[in-house]
Amino acid sequence: MRMPSRPSTPTRRAPQQDRSARRVRAFLDASEALFAEVGFQATTMTAIAERAGSSIGALYSYFPDKKTLAVALLDIHASRIEQHWKPLFDQVTEISAAAFSEQFLARFLDFIQANPSYLQLQAAPVPLRRSAAAKRAFRATLVDALRRRVPSLTAESAHLRAGVLLQIVRGMMHLYADAAASERIPIQLEFQTLMTVYLEAVFAA
Repeated sequence: MRMPSRPSTPTRRAPQQDRSARRVRAFLDASEALFAEVGFQATTMTAIAERAGSSIGALYSYFPDKKTLAVALLDIHASRIEQHWKPLFDQVTEISAAAFSEQFLARFLDFIQANPSYLQLQAAPVPLRRSAAAKRAFRATLVDALRRRVPSLTAESAHLRAGVLLQIVRGMMHLYADAAASERIPIQLEFQTLMTVYLEAVFAA
């Protein structure tokens, strides 16, 4: 007598794409931690593979060198910065130039505190250039916020002003990174004043 067969419940295996995504994430997490701990220059591909619990061959199959890893991390950082700024951009039509400047820079500094690898990568001795498309996408969010605050701004004018604001942030970042702890708040306040003066003119347009 034949016994009725039991329905099989095969164990689901993760698709290759899922495994690849997890491995890439592990390499990025490992490189981010090492860049924060010892800097770009001292970090090696071997150390990244070891920290990720993988082989050096697997690492090279996804990232040909640590510069490629660093650029990928900068794209991730840009997305995180945008998320830090999003609550401020959402209220841009209701906020003064002074309040916007204060929160704009404070939120950026909060991001730096939460992502210590960012300043290390900015100080790397080799140029780490993100793709032009990634830069445009990042700036577009700020352009949109400015045009909602000042509807009379053309897209070209808003793009220019967004670029100026980002350059102010970069200027503060470079001084801030090299400053002693006692100098950092005065640096922040100086750039906050600079941004406020600039934005008062922009918002009044």
